Parts: sequence; structure tokens; C-alpha cells
Amino acid sequence: MITQQIVDPSKIESELLRIWDELAKANKMRASLFNLIVFNELSTRTDYFRTIVQKIIDRFPCRVLFISHDPDRAKSYLKTAISVIAPEGQNLIACDNIDIGIAGSEWERAFSLVLPHIVPDLPIYLLWADDPAKKHPLFEKLCSLADRVIFDSESSDCLYDFAQAAIRLKEEQKMHVADLNWARLEGWRDLLASLFGAKDRLEDLHGIEEIRIIFNAKPTEFFCHLKIQSMYLVALFASRLSWKLKNAKEKKGVFHFSFEGGIEAIIEPTVWETLGSGTVIAVEIKTKSETCYSLARMPQAKHQAAIQIVSKDRCDLPVRYMLGKTASGQSLVREIFQQGTSAFFLEALQQLLILDKKKLC
Repeated sequence: MITQQIVDPSKIESELLRIWDELAKANKMRASLFNLIVFNELSTRTDYFRTIVQKIIDRFPCRVLFISHDPDRAKSYLKTAISVIAPEGQNLIACDNIDIGIAGSEWERAFSLVLPHIVPDLPIYLLWADDPAKKHPLFEKLCSLADRVIFDSESSDCLYDFAQAAIRLKEEQKMHVADLNWARLEGWRDLLASLFGAKDRLEDLHGIEEIRIIFNAKPTEFFCHLKIQSMYLVALFASRLSWKLKNAKEKKGVFHFSFEGGIEAIIEPTVWETLGSGTVIAVEIKTKSETCYSLARMPQAKHQAAIQIVSKDRCDLPVRYMLGKTASGQSLVREIFQQGTSAFFLEALQQLLILDKKKLC
């Protein structure tokens, strides 16, 4: 990466051109497949989102406009800087990175800076790395530019409020929306669809009596709302199987959901030091026909799940399923190139409004 250079806002493009004139002599090629706007509150998570941006650029070059708001500074400021970022291990291709730092009342100027630096005729993706449930002067303006708005629900203090805000954006403004925590569940969603897609297992699927989800409850400076992915899985089951919630409660970090028909869903924490915070570790399912499904990550191969199925009259040999890696940035890469808004995701959001109505956040 070319060292970041602080520049006057009026000179962003001219300074980028000067840099590229120099890089052209080294056979560097300027490339952009899309525009990526990132908005975040300046905090310890800012470096995490920069890491995510680098992961994206490693796969797909794009022009990045990275906006950081400092909520702790009473005095207003607007600072701009530029740099050129290259994909890791790539010597020929690089792309522009424009940093915009703001504090106080500089919202209008910040938005006016974004507009002239959008590459025309390319898609615009907005990663809103803040709580969409909180009113923000830039939120609606940046959404109006975007083809797709991607959230990180980890940035929200309350899952219920997050789901409500995401649904409202989709229904009222017709925006395509996504969430990184939903994308991080892709491996588990694919596994469950594959496992219960066979006709001979549909009866078991509709005869679920208990589901227990175990997640990694190891907090870090980047992740502290650790039950979200597990909540999404319960919401997925409840929405697809039309479960009706009777009661929801939390006791000592364990979440219990009781549904009509005697169905129970339990979310239980444990700690895996070598796994991403909040990641689902295991899903255990018991059915009315006394068949038990155990789907669990393997300690010696954490990106694989061992599938064990035991019934009254048979015990299948365990098989392995590749869940895929949970590296930072991969979930955002997947969501950028998804089309529209997932119907399953929207149904899960609607179900979260029911599951988390008591705000067990």
C-alpha cells in the first residue's frame, strides 16, 4: 500500500492522478469493479473494518471511500487522506482508497465529498458498520446512493431494534439489505439444507422436538454480541417450520425458547479459543421419532463438522462436512455479489422480532 497522504479535500483527484502517473512507470494498473463506501464510528473496530476492506481488495479491486466518525470529539473537523491499496501478493493491480474523517457538525460536507468521488457506471455498495436503529444524518443520504446496503449486526446494541430497522429499510425504501452475521452462517445453512433436503428426512424435520445450538462465547475487542448467529439459526427453523413462540427467557447466559407443540430451542455458550467469537460450534436436534442429529465442529479440524445420526434401530457412521473458513472479509465478499435480498433472510428478520421481543440482548 502507498503510504497514506493527508490532502486538502479539493485536491483528492489531482493527487491521486499524480500518484498514478508515478505508478504507471512501474507498470501498476488502476482497477475498480465497484465502489465500496464504508461508514464506521471511530473505535477499536475501525482497524477490523480496514482488515475486511483489504480482504475484499485481495479478491476484487474496487474504489474505497472509508468514512470514520469520531463521536468523542466535541470540536468539529473534516480530514481527508488518500492511499493506493494493492491486493496481497499482486504486483500489477492496485486501487484507490479515500479516507474521510469527520467530527461534530461536518455531515453535509462529508456527503458532498463522497458524491464527486464515486466512479460512474459502477455498482455502489455501502457497508454501514454502525447501528442502523440509531438516527444518523448520513445514513439515509448514503443509502440513497447504494445498490445494496450491508450491515454488521454486531454493531447493534439490540437485535430486536436491528431487525426492525433492516426490515423498515427494505419495505419502505425498497433497498436490498444484508447482514454479515447472516452471511457468516452460510456453511451451517448449506449443511442443514443438504441434510434435510432428502425426502426420507422431511418427516424428521417436521417432527423436531428439541434443537440445541452451542456457540463460541469468547469475547474480543471486536465482538461482544455473541449470540446473534445462533439466534439467526433458531429464527430460520422457526420461520421455515411455522413454529409459534410461547415463551422466551434467559438464565445464566443460556437462552430458552418454547414453542407450541412442545418444541424447545436452546442456545448455549461455551469457549473455543481458536474459533471466531460468536461462531456456531454445534447443532443438536432431537425428533419425536427419537432420532438424534449431532452436527459439531471437529476440534482438530474446526472448519469441518462431524455429522452423526442415531435412531432407535440404527446408528450411521459419522461423516464430515466442510463448513468453510470464517476469515474476516469473506462474508462481506459473498454478500457483495449476492443478488437482491434473500427471502430466507427477511423471514428470519421477521422471526427475530418475535424471538427477541423481550429484548434479551
